[in-house]
Amino acid sequence: MTIKIKAFGTVLITRQDAKDILQAIGVPKDTPVLNFAGVSVANHAFADELGKGLASNFDISKIKLTGANLYVKNSVEAGFSTAAGH
Repeated sequence: MTIKIKAFGTVLITRQDAKDILQAIGVPKDTPVLNFAGVSVANHAFADELGKGLASNFDISKIKLTGANLYVKNSVEAGFSTAAGH
């Protein structure tokens, strides 16, 4: 399942942003692909919260990120790394 993150905003910087996304997507049947095309900013707090929520249902290392600019990609990967350690 591909989730277009831009549908939730182009600047994602709060833990609440991540909680809103998690609530909206529920628990996909398959490991999700997160498409960040069009998202210009996503920070560590957002990514950590999103990662923690996804890690409760999936192997976080298998979640694919697509379309992310370098800043967003690095932030999300760092946040997911932190979340995987919880």
